Amino acid sequence: MARIERSIEVFASPEEVFRYLRELERMPEWMPSCKSHRITSERRYGVGVTSHCVMDHSGRTIEWDSVITEWEENRRLTWHCEEPTKNDGTFLLEPTERGTKVTFIMNYELPYSVLGMIIDRLKVSKEIERDIAEALSRLKEKVER
Repeated sequence: MARIERSIEVFASPEEVFRYLRELERMPEWMPSCKSHRITSERRYGVGVTSHCVMDHSGRTIEWDSVITEWEENRRLTWHCEEPTKNDGTFLLEPTERGTKVTFIMNYELPYSVLGMIIDRLKVSKEIERDIAEALSRLKEKVER
């Protein structure tokens, strides 16, 4: 699986950051490629919550369903998705002197041949990395307001 990891310091408490992140439907406000994200389970918070996400990557619409697999209040939020692309994403929150270090980790496996994996390394992963860097900057801006 490919892995992307990025961090940013947000000048807000872990409680404030988590309170914002746990509202999954707000993802389009700060994730540039996310066009919609809605909860599909009865519960809104905690392990087992399911959601449906619509993303736009390089003009291509991608939809997937995910499930929250880890939920540690004010510390960690992890989801898992199987289709169309197997991926796991985690937000880790660590208190700092001035706020919170927010780390985003994404592990993903694209359904490619060996040639496709090379293309991923050259193009797709770079686009995802840029998207995540911009998303973290926007998240910082939204939470700090």
